[in-house]
Amino acid sequence: MAEPSKVVHVRNVGHEISENDLLQLFQPFGVITKLVMLRAKNQALLQMQDISSAVNALQYYANVQPSIRGRNVYVQFSSHQELTTMDQNQGREDEPNRILLVTVHHMMYPITVDVLHQVFSPHGYVEKIVTFQKPAGFQALIQYQSRQSAVTARTTLQGRNIYDGCCQLEIQFSNLDELQVHYNNDRSRDFTNPNLPTEQKGRHSQPGYGDAGSMYGVQGSGARGGGFPQVGTFQAMLKSAFVTTDAQLNT
Repeated sequence: MAEPSKVVHVRNVGHEISENDLLQLFQPFGVITKLVMLRAKNQALLQMQDISSAVNALQYYANVQPSIRGRNVYVQFSSHQELTTMDQNQGREDEPNRILLVTVHHMMYPITVDVLHQVFSPHGYVEKIVTFQKPAGFQALIQYQSRQSAVTARTTLQGRNIYDGCCQLEIQFSNLDELQVHYNNDRSRDFTNPNLPTEQKGRHSQPGYGDAGSMYGVQGSGARGGGFPQVGTFQAMLKSAFVTTDAQLNT
């Protein structure tokens, strides 16, 4: 057992469990000063006012299985003696959101809005997509109509490859509330507003999010640079990778 601490680590905290549920579990033992929900890990960190309060709580729950909404949760002393600002920021970053930040690693083929839509739309209604280039690589922001759809998509697609051996997906929850889309084209799309204009040639589609235009060497005619599959072949590969069976998705 870890050294006694006023910070309690709670595991198996399902998405149906609220902050208030956890507060009710520990308030009989003393004042709770901080609470961080680590939603992506199904965990929480809870800080009591003093160590004795935390000790009393854990001694009680060592003999009585704590349960919230029919789910057993498991408590232990945290390795933290005090919750820091960094810990609390981590909790906010892990908080489920209807907007996903997607990074594509090991890219061998271009990834467009249409490709991302085919990959992510089976998990819920996709409202908006914005793609851009950052130092971490090619990234996209994908906004679902509901938070639950985003949670399902992240759980299902995290670490998968779009194509065999390449284009691996790393998915995080974004801290944005709403995506702003100004153009409907192959780098950004508002599926709730099909009447948006297409981007004028030579302009960046979403200056607020980053530059995606130079990554694929788009020429004045709109054709891509050499070395990429033709559109028909590209779409067929995507269909083969994602539309047939889940077993074809690489873990």
